[in-house]
Amino acid sequence: MDYQVQLNNGKAINLKNAEFDTTVFTQTLNDQKINFVNMGGAIINKHIIVSVLPVDSIQSEKQELA
Repeated sequence: MDYQVQLNNGKAINLKNAEFDTTVFTQTLNDQKINFVNMGGAIINKHIIVSVLPVDSIQSEKQELA
């Protein structure tokens, strides 16, 4: 599945065909001892992640706004 990671600096990272366990990912984000996460080969400071959305949802929102 394709995802878009929105960052708090206004930038976005697009992940193509990313496979990850959402439960494990959520636990990682909530773990106070972990500062960085690996998302599709991109190492990201977890504190700058605003949202992780499936690309299908983003495209649907843009179509609704048009």
